[in-house]
Amino acid sequence: MIGRLFALGYSKEFAERYYQLWGERALRIAEAMEKSLPRCFRVNTLRVDVSKLTKMLNKKGFQFKRVPWAREGFCLTREPFSITSTPEYLGGLIYIQEASSMYPPVALEPKPGEIVADMAAAPGGKTSYMAQLMENKGVIYAFDVGGDRLKETRLNLSRLGVTNTILVHKSSLYMGELGIEFDKILLDAPCTGSGTIHKNPERKANRTIKDVKFCQNLQMQMIKVALENLKVGGVLVYSTCSLEPEENEFVIQWVLDNFDVTLLPLRFGEPALTSPFDIELSSELSKARRFYPDEHNTSGFFVAKVQKKF
Repeated sequence: MIGRLFALGYSKEFAERYYQLWGERALRIAEAMEKSLPRCFRVNTLRVDVSKLTKMLNKKGFQFKRVPWAREGFCLTREPFSITSTPEYLGGLIYIQEASSMYPPVALEPKPGEIVADMAAAPGGKTSYMAQLMENKGVIYAFDVGGDRLKETRLNLSRLGVTNTILVHKSSLYMGELGIEFDKILLDAPCTGSGTIHKNPERKANRTIKDVKFCQNLQMQMIKVALENLKVGGVLVYSTCSLEPEENEFVIQWVLDNFDVTLLPLRFGEPALTSPFDIELSSELSKARRFYPDEHNTSGFFVAKVQKKF
């Protein structure tokens, strides 16, 4: 089995890790990531209602099925021509977004009038979804360090009609300088991206445990800053597109061990791992969720919802 993972291009180190984590399923996960994902989109309710938009696309021959966890999300089952060439896309009525990445904003449940932070915002998919859920009311502070990526974010938000977002060209590690207590924070954290092999096949072989540890350290720094700037009773949603427990369950276990927080249950996905590599973690970790390419037809994805205790 490890040999078959190796034949798919995975390094020996990661083939062995994945077999230890999932046994025979590791091969099914790897084979699923060899296939391209369905193209999915989100209806932008800042500009159009869902039923009107779906009828418009149906008339043009597009067929799709609903994303279970996103009322505004759909995945194409028939695309007679590129949906990105339609007036609906060009006019900002829809946004192309992978299904699993729709879940963090849904899990966060930002409400109109709240003050929200997006700690790693570019290119703006999750930011714009939060603005949509907030009905453009309240404020989103969207941080990113990449100048070019922030330009892309600004163009996306403009096309989608987002008006409640302030873009901040700075690392969110310095968000405390704003002196704001946030109602809710989304941290879609920088990670090794091992759940995105379908679009980044080079990551099978060029990642190392050193890379995983580097990302874990940054993720812990960012969560610490998030909790320092979150209101008491406020909610943080943490997500990655990584398969590695060090970037997911181990990070959240560290949060539970070091901060006065509680983990809130999530409905969709599979329960997170509670004994990866035979290391026993809190049973609370099962409230966090994983999405797998073999089961959910998405990227490999992790989502946890944390509330700062009263």
